[in-house]
Amino acid sequence: MREFAAALRLSREKGVGAATFRRLIDEYGFPSAALRFWRRKSIKTSELAAVSLNKSPTAERIKDTLKMIRSGQLLGWYYSQPGYPDQLKDLGEPPPVFFASAPLRLVKYAAVVGARHLAPETPMMVAAACRVLMNQGYALVSGGAAGVDSLAHQAALDAGFYTLAVLGTGLDIVYPAGNLDLFKRIREAGALMTELMPGARPARSFFPTRNRIIAAMAETVVVIQASLQSGSMITAGWARRLNRRLLVVQPPPGAQDPELWAGNRQLLESGAEALLLK
Repeated sequence: MREFAAALRLSREKGVGAATFRRLIDEYGFPSAALRFWRRKSIKTSELAAVSLNKSPTAERIKDTLKMIRSGQLLGWYYSQPGYPDQLKDLGEPPPVFFASAPLRLVKYAAVVGARHLAPETPMMVAAACRVLMNQGYALVSGGAAGVDSLAHQAALDAGFYTLAVLGTGLDIVYPAGNLDLFKRIREAGALMTELMPGARPARSFFPTRNRIIAAMAETVVVIQASLQSGSMITAGWARRLNRRLLVVQPPPGAQDPELWAGNRQLLESGAEALLLK
């Protein structure tokens, strides 16, 4: 707990991004040692230290977060700690810390991603894609959002398979609000995870960075339905950068709104493998 607390504080220090955090931990080994080094380097007077460490809103949020961990309301890991998923280390800037509702299972994951606003054909495609993946022994990871994400999580839960939801909010925030019951089911049979501290509300910038975690956790990334300017395309881009297998559903013939499938067509035309649905 002492080292996680140091890691959390270090990750919130001014000037410490994910890449710097990784470098400091790789160099100093323990977060407490890295934090001591960084503060000696960055803080010039004890007065400044007292202000920055004891009176800032961030310091209060850190205290509240550590209290929640001590009480068992959530779990936390830092980069290089046992239990931190090895696949996240493939990222150049892996999350310095992350939080989860339960320990993450060491299983092979397939990511299922797609639009929030669904074409009429999409729910049947999600169900078929999830069957294919679960028959291959995959647990399913997605982003807990409305639309494709929710359908994928539900398919896993209904089949008795493990599912992981990577959130773009704190673990104590239900977003979208309509997924309250789904998140309860995931907590009971799978896990919720996030790199954001409790209390973090949804913000536009959080979701693209969340998508890199979804891609990194997975061996295979499946795009069900994607427009050109969508989070699913961001996840697909991460899949390619991380050398994950990228599978894309073929747009249905005679789709009512071709723009809803423009991302699928672009990915397939650029060499992505088509997922054959059964």
